[in-house]
Amino acid sequence: MKFATILKSLLVLTAAALLTACGGGTSGGDSAFQPATLRISATPSAQNVPTWQSIDVSVRVTQANGSVVADGTTVAGVVSPASAGSLQASANGALGGANATTTAGIANYRFTAMGSTGNVALTFSVSDPAASTRTTSTTVNIAVVAGGTDPRLTLAAVRTQLPVNHFAVDPFLGSPYMAEVIVTVKDGNGQPVNLPDGIQVSINPVGNTGGFTTLDDPETTDVNEFLVRMGQAPVDVVAGKATLFVHALNSTGTTTLTVTTQDPVSTNTITTSLEFEIVDSTPPLPSRLGMAPTGGAVYVQGSGGNDSSALIIEVRDAIDQPVPDPVAGSNSYNNYRLEIVGANANESPRFNGVNAAGQTVSGPSVDLRTTAGLSTANFISGNGVGSFRVRLSADRADNNVDNGISDPVILERSIVVSDGQLFDLEITQPTVNALTVNPAGGEMIDFDDTQIPVAPDGTYSLTVGVIATDRLGNPVLPGTTIKFGLIDEPQTIYGSGDFYISGGDGNPQEGGTLFTAVGGHFQTAGGGVGPGDTLVVMGEHVIGNRDLESARTVTQVNSQTSLSVDYRFNHNDTTGQSVDYHGILPYIVGRAADGNIVVSATTNADGVATTKMNYPVSKLGKNVVIWAQADGPLVASQPKKVADVEFAYFAGVAPATLVVSPSVLSANSTTNVVACVYDALGGAMGNVPVGFAFEGLSGQGWVDGVAMAGTTANPTALGSGCTVAEVRTAGVLESDTETKLVFQAAGAEAEVTFSFNPLVLQANPTMLTHSGVVTLTLLNNNGVPQPGHQIVGECTGENGASIWLDPNPGVTDVNGRTTATIRVNNLDGLGQAGSGECTFKTVDDSASTKVKLQGQDLCLLYVSPLPSGCPSDPVDQHALSATLTGGGTPGSYSITSAPSGLLCTVASGTTSSCSPVEYDEGTTVTLTTTGPAGATFGGWTGDCVPVSGSPEKATVIMNDARSCVATWNP
Repeated sequence: MKFATILKSLLVLTAAALLTACGGGTSGGDSAFQPATLRISATPSAQNVPTWQSIDVSVRVTQANGSVVADGTTVAGVVSPASAGSLQASANGALGGANATTTAGIANYRFTAMGSTGNVALTFSVSDPAASTRTTSTTVNIAVVAGGTDPRLTLAAVRTQLPVNHFAVDPFLGSPYMAEVIVTVKDGNGQPVNLPDGIQVSINPVGNTGGFTTLDDPETTDVNEFLVRMGQAPVDVVAGKATLFVHALNSTGTTTLTVTTQDPVSTNTITTSLEFEIVDSTPPLPSRLGMAPTGGAVYVQGSGGNDSSALIIEVRDAIDQPVPDPVAGSNSYNNYRLEIVGANANESPRFNGVNAAGQTVSGPSVDLRTTAGLSTANFISGNGVGSFRVRLSADRADNNVDNGISDPVILERSIVVSDGQLFDLEITQPTVNALTVNPAGGEMIDFDDTQIPVAPDGTYSLTVGVIATDRLGNPVLPGTTIKFGLIDEPQTIYGSGDFYISGGDGNPQEGGTLFTAVGGHFQTAGGGVGPGDTLVVMGEHVIGNRDLESARTVTQVNSQTSLSVDYRFNHNDTTGQSVDYHGILPYIVGRAADGNIVVSATTNADGVATTKMNYPVSKLGKNVVIWAQADGPLVASQPKKVADVEFAYFAGVAPATLVVSPSVLSANSTTNVVACVYDALGGAMGNVPVGFAFEGLSGQGWVDGVAMAGTTANPTALGSGCTVAEVRTAGVLESDTETKLVFQAAGAEAEVTFSFNPLVLQANPTMLTHSGVVTLTLLNNNGVPQPGHQIVGECTGENGASIWLDPNPGVTDVNGRTTATIRVNNLDGLGQAGSGECTFKTVDDSASTKVKLQGQDLCLLYVSPLPSGCPSDPVDQHALSATLTGGGTPGSYSITSAPSGLLCTVASGTTSSCSPVEYDEGTTVTLTTTGPAGATFGGWTGDCVPVSGSPEKATVIMNDARSCVATWNP
């Protein structure tokens, strides 16, 4: 019995094992005593599936007797581990759900692997109809292997190799320098994604592409996104698609486009990338050279000036790409040569730099290497003065000069080395923002609830500059002292530059202190010359005598035609031989009486020195002579005097105003008209010529006897700023209503009109800048005064000005005259100028005239600092951008700025564009780049100038938008 029982158990177990091996199994309520009524088996289309790819699985369900189950029997499928992939029912090409139904006993599934490799178990089960708590299942194992791509995010480019864009052609649809990239985005269920900013895009490095672009957004009418290159940005996804464009620039290289997104089903991040290569078939050998000296003027050794200049070297190939670094394996070699051509050994200019072996080399010829096509070397002056020819050479054959140069590429430049000693002076007079209105003191007064400085003290100061150069055109050394002087007397009353003691026959004694002029009247003209007066000789006005341009102090008057001076005249030996042209030079002798000038200044790094000429407002327009003089090189043990003499004038504040009185004249009569010129502060401008022209005249017109157009007989007088002109008209028709006489002076205009009315009312003056008395004259059209007429007036003000009459005009007297006093308040203002006018007329309205009033904007008086309450002028700003490429040494690379603001950091082998920073106009910004220990800096390009002796520093002056590039050696 016992043996039979054991045998029966073994037979049952064996049957169960065979059933499982055939794909069937039991669970739930199954037992050896209740055999399953269903059988299930699964057959995959393949035992291996690549990541992100799919295989089909066929599941067969039968009755225990082998017959197929009823159609519609539900089969459930499970993946383990669940993260390994998805299992979806497949019926008639459609996918969906983890449950499938049978047809003819078959249920179909599709398994899609995710991104992880390894073994995956697919388990399928079916409920037993004989017992609802009992299921029959089967499991198959599938291996997920590497090799597929994530179908949720794909990139498809029309091309991944682009030709280099030699000529920087702008993007256009169909451009050969552009690759269109279609981005397809699906969720974990395989459905297209539709999402604004659905993908994040970046391209690195950006140097050879300038970034990517997208399709133009029709809603942004102010910008075309197709033309705007970006290094990184979000991009919209519409119907599962996004379109990008990768462009080529004019440099070769490889760049990677990277796209990321988030699966809205699984919420995990998906990333994919595509590499693009920008290529050219031109060999990367030297074809174009560049050499740019930096650091300003160069002077001889021992002069005290800068004796070196950094040379920025560029070596590029035929398509203007930097030549490859001259490296073969672990060996570096030199790929360019610098030589000084034709230099005398005694002059000893030389170069120094670091060669391919890392050694500092120096001499008149050096072989050096570039990094990324760039390098820096120093030119160092010697004892010689002159223009030195510097030759830069490279070898087009192999980019190597250590083995000789068989196919030379050559560039030559000249570097001027001078001694920094003064050779020439040139006086300059700036015309914009050069005038200062001097205040009377530090006290303040109340003005319309605002405090401003008290009225100006009646003097102006004008900037006078001088440019000092050495014989080779370099600025003289900084700190060179320049002396200045001024002569404004004795001259004629008009102050028009007609100096009494002057002539064109001056004869300075070359190398001596005697000055003679055959036509001179040194003892009598203009009251005569006295010791201490200044003699200026304008040698530059006569060819061959520039060396005799001079200013000397008179020590003795020898006779009417002879003077002695305090210091010898130059030898006039520019040619190497002293030349005497005798008495042919213009000269002036005089002194400063009305104005003065700060007598000395020193030159800056540009060889420029400035001083101030000061003068009274009462003498505006007066002509003067100013001179500048300084010591030059030694000649016969004494310094040569270098000078410049120029005419100038006491300038007023712009804009000028021209006032003509009266402004209405009887037609066909003769009347005197007073024309006065004032500067912006009301200062009278003398010595100003006044032009005129008749317009719309059918008859005839004369001013000071000159017909139709010309200039008044006299300029305006010093002190009053006025001139009187006789105006006469004849044959003017009453129908000529457009007839007028236009006066012009100092950029200003004023008009006189003509009247045929029986009565003409004239005002004098016709314009005021402050409270004042106006004389009103009533004439008939024959110019006869009309007494006994009551004159009335009315005033209006604008821009905050109040204008009224007190007292009002009265009845005209026997001369046809009466007066009115115009009162003003707030005519001058801060940030604006008040204005207005007063209209005067007879009671019966038979004649009228107007007087205009014009105030000043107190913030435009060129005083510094501006009065309290004045708006400050905004300072222009410019953007500074920088690009940094990290080197081959692992670690962090950075750029910082002083003044602070610009900062960015990159890792080894990557490139980043720093965020632009705005700096004030004229600011000098110093950029400093740093790298990890062992890294070597390749150099600066763009607008930055490397700092001599500190190659990792560079400076740039912010007078426009600037961009700098720092590159570390790879």
